[in-house]
Amino acid sequence: MRSRLIGIIAVAGLLALAGCASEPQKYLVFFQTDATVLTPEAQAVVAQIAQRNAAEHPARIIVEGQADGATSDETALADTRAARVATALSAAGVDAARIERRPGVPPQGAGGVAARKVLVTFVR
Repeated sequence: MRSRLIGIIAVAGLLALAGCASEPQKYLVFFQTDATVLTPEAQAVVAQIAQRNAAEHPARIIVEGQADGATSDETALADTRAARVATALSAAGVDAARIERRPGVPPQGAGGVAARKVLVTFVR
């Protein structure tokens, strides 16, 4: 009974968060080590983002590439990842004029998979 109540509270909390218009939606597109190629899993996430875009029509879509470090090579890798995702979103029907690429910085101490990603944020 207690676990069911906790589940109901958790679902209610998620529904409340989903209704918050001020909280931007975020999506993660992960990459392999030192790679800029969209894997089938990454392509599926991009397709999901494009579908949500068509349903929600955000004012802007921010695309931030991230990599393992702050060297010039890692910065270039992060930018190329962001460009790949932005291009894939455009190819999937997202208006390129609403896509804004920004340099991304992985969270302090993040490495490995946690830093090999592109963060896509819907801005209302």
